[in-house]
Amino acid sequence: MPVPKANQRAVNKYVKNNYDRINVTMPKGQKEVIQAAAVAAGESANSYINTAIIQRMDRDSAPQEAAGSSLEGGVVSLPLEAIKAAQEAAEAAGEEVPQFVARAIESRATLDKRKRPIDKGGQKNAGG
Repeated sequence: MPVPKANQRAVNKYVKNNYDRINVTMPKGQKEVIQAAAVAAGESANSYINTAIIQRMDRDSAPQEAAGSSLEGGVVSLPLEAIKAAQEAAEAAGEEVPQFVARAIESRATLDKRKRPIDKGGQKNAGG
């Protein structure tokens, strides 16, 4: 059954007063890819795109820590391939990703400390 014109006018007025619109242009075929990803995530395409934009803006505006500084529970950006590898390895180990990554870093740091060469005074060199 068609929507009455008065209802459509009310919806249009509500949208005009409560939302901003941006016309997004993308290469042919990309729209279908985004719609499929949104369906897979259980979201509308609009919600999916808005979430992606907000996440990108949050990531880009987050203060960047200096290399080697202590984050004390902060967030570290990793390449997508590293995240996927960590997820697979954590699942295989029966751990959550944060615990797996923390354990992997501790293990690697311990190995690295053991491999540092010893200088003539019997002390391990900090510089490698």
